[in-house]
Order: sequence, then C-alpha cells, then structure tokens
Amino acid sequence: MSDYTTISLRKEFVADVEEYIEDEPFGSVKEFMKHVVVREMESEDAISETEARQIARKLQDLGYMD
Repeated sequence: MSDYTTISLRKEFVADVEEYIEDEPFGSVKEFMKHVVVREMESEDAISETEARQIARKLQDLGYMD
C-alpha cells in the first residue's frame, strides 16, 4: 500500500485548472497535476534554479502560492 501526502492549493487556482481541463481527457485536477509534474520530470528541457525561483515568485504574486 502506498503512503500519500496532501498538497494545498488555493481554491481559485483549482477552479482555474478545472476550467482549463474541462475539454481535456483528465478525470480530475489531481490527475492533470500528476500528468504535468511527471511530464516535467521526464523532460530534458530542464529549467535553471533561477528560472524556478522566478516562476515561484510569479505564482506567489498571482496568489497561487504562499
């Protein structure tokens, strides 16, 4: 049996993702997020630490991250 953890996301962000995946073949936000994370982990187009910080800062400014 696998152990799980919980990731908290702002409701507004989840609503945006739900709207985005409405016509996509994903059954849930969780399924979509898993797909995106796995795709990025397998990608050879890695982002730099600086780019990761910039993305995190933008997400915080948009209110998606604390």
